[in-house]
Amino acid sequence: MIYNWKRIVRTSIPILTITICIEILAGQILQGNQEKLFLIPIFLISIPVVNGVGGNIGSVLGARLASGLHTGYIELKINDRRMNENFLSSIIMGFLSYGTLAILIYYIAYFGDIQMNIGLPEFVSIIVSTGFLLIILVSIISVFTAFWAFKKGLDPDDMVAPIVTTAGDTIGIIVLFILIGAVGI
Repeated sequence: MIYNWKRIVRTSIPILTITICIEILAGQILQGNQEKLFLIPIFLISIPVVNGVGGNIGSVLGARLASGLHTGYIELKINDRRMNENFLSSIIMGFLSYGTLAILIYYIAYFGDIQMNIGLPEFVSIIVSTGFLLIILVSIISVFTAFWAFKKGLDPDDMVAPIVTTAGDTIGIIVLFILIGAVGI
């Protein structure tokens, strides 16, 4: 595949336009629930971390899949062993990252004298559960986006990153608020 900037722009504009609109909707969800966030400020610190880690891991998975598809290292099959290894690695990496970051955020907030109104076990369980669900969903989206783009003759590198980061931001916010509500906060 020869890279042509005009083709990249032409194929990227529609997907970027759609993802911008979805990101605006995610921002509206966040704005509509800001009173919950002000009650427990530690979650204000957590949202960028939750969304960032989810988007980063999903994008890395997508980039690995795109490279693997381009080089023939990964076949365009859902049961490809190398694809499944990358998928599982992403989930494990996400689980470990969210667990570590949840504990760090809690203690940074604690020593920073930020009002928390939540205990460490509850906070870690909400963040790790949010992250785990987010990583699974974003990884699935990453796989299907990379495969779809490759099948259509599009460059998965141009498609995966915007779709995965948008999905990560939107899903991360929704799942976090659902879990906060489920815990009764």
